[in-house]
Amino acid sequence: AAMLATEHWSLLAARSLIWNESMSRATVFLTVLSASIIALALLADATGFGERTTTLALVLLPIVFLLGIAAYTRLVQINTEEFQLVLAMNRLRHAYLQIEPGLERYFTTGHHDDERGVIATYMLEGTSRKWLAAHFLVNTPTIVATVDAALAAAIVALLLEVGKASQAAEVAGGIVTFVVVWAVLLRFQLRALRPLRGTTPRFPTPPDPPQE
Repeated sequence: AAMLATEHWSLLAARSLIWNESMSRATVFLTVLSASIIALALLADATGFGERTTTLALVLLPIVFLLGIAAYTRLVQINTEEFQLVLAMNRLRHAYLQIEPGLERYFTTGHHDDERGVIATYMLEGTSRKWLAAHFLVNTPTIVATVDAALAAAIVALLLEVGKASQAAEVAGGIVTFVVVWAVLLRFQLRALRPLRGTTPRFPTPPDPPQE
């Protein structure tokens, strides 16, 4: 039991560290983005929104976009790592209950290493699919992905402006770029949310007893 508890505390510490990193990466990205926008606004105010502002924007925004992609990728990786840590702690709780089965009624979190057990640990058991979809759309990686897509759209619109394209072409190019980048990033995130794909649980949740 002491060895299991030591492992449990180690997993909790690792989980805390990756979430601190998650918040730090999102904060750094948004801070750099804000500073870049302020720099562009000051230059535009001083010189007018002309070639200098456009040139600086085409230098700064791609760099910020790459930083945003790096932050987004790491955030998705952190979500996957956190899922694996929760899975590992579920296995430890299963071991606790093998040692002392009478404790099961006091456990709120799950103690099985399948999808249902992880959902129980996240306190989402019985949650509707609509609520799960809403939860997915408001989490940090999705927000960063949306900002990245908006940055990509702004870069394409500026490039079209430099190429003397019409205003309609700039708007259309920006919208198409936003949708494509956002869809690609979210597809990557959805694939990463299936870490149990192709694995066999060691301690699966037993089936519900038949209702009379």
